[in-house]
Amino acid sequence: MIQLEHATKKYGDTIAVHDLSFTVEPGVVTGFLGPNGSGKSTTMRMVLGLDRPTSGRALVNGKRYHDLTNPLREVGALLDAKALHPGRSARNHLRALAASNKIPFSRVDEVLGIVGLDAVANKKAGGFSLGMGQRLGIAGAILGDPGVLLFDEPVNGLDPEGIRWVREFFHSLAAEGRTVFVSSHLMSEMALTAHQLIVIGRGELIRHGTVSELTATATGSVLVRSPQIDELTVAIAALGGSVASHRDDAIEFAGITAEQIGVAALDRGIALYELTPQRASLEEAFMEMTASSVEFSGQPLSEGNHA
Repeated sequence: MIQLEHATKKYGDTIAVHDLSFTVEPGVVTGFLGPNGSGKSTTMRMVLGLDRPTSGRALVNGKRYHDLTNPLREVGALLDAKALHPGRSARNHLRALAASNKIPFSRVDEVLGIVGLDAVANKKAGGFSLGMGQRLGIAGAILGDPGVLLFDEPVNGLDPEGIRWVREFFHSLAAEGRTVFVSSHLMSEMALTAHQLIVIGRGELIRHGTVSELTATATGSVLVRSPQIDELTVAIAALGGSVASHRDDAIEFAGITAEQIGVAALDRGIALYELTPQRASLEEAFMEMTASSVEFSGQPLSEGNHA
């Protein structure tokens, strides 16, 4: 279990994390989401004892990381796949980690097989592709067979097969009763991987819940099919709705409910073949939740404004 209790972290006058409290439970995969600069990395570093909270506490199984006797046996983490000696082989990199926490060398070959790197165990890690480096980082995280695992962007550089493998592997770890905490920017993957989600922005907690709970309150769209689609579009625009997508006789309206569209069509004698509310995706829900927490936002390209 991971617990943050009113954790705050300041760097000079900059507040990276402010009064943040949440619990990451065992037995489920918990996704950790937030815009760039939201404090996700700082939060993970506090859990792992790499940054000391200015106030509050970050605990693993009720203890600070520094108080763990053999930390790799209790907590495994992948924060930066490039944080290794490039001249060491994959096997020797893991053996160095194993020696530091009295882990048998036999476990090294075991985890290399689990992540699919046994065939390149003696190759220098500095020559690995980004995806291979991610796999080696995951091997290092599970080396001590810990009950708590933290991963920061673990599928970065992986191909579709590798991403699917990571997803299924995380599910298997959670099914064994482990605490699995995963930070990622890939919303579509988090929707498939995570059972619970924690969303932060500007160092503060925004939401905590399941994917269904987070998307249920977000503004979705309404799919409409009609032989009078142009007339309907004008009517919906007058009510403040907008076109989200348009194809042939079907259109998706945003900013308006199915009930409002139905009433507007009835009042104007417009025939409807279909009127279906579309639930917001996790990405749409995330964008809506964090709209006021984004540090940098660009503008879409338009005519006269090309890159």
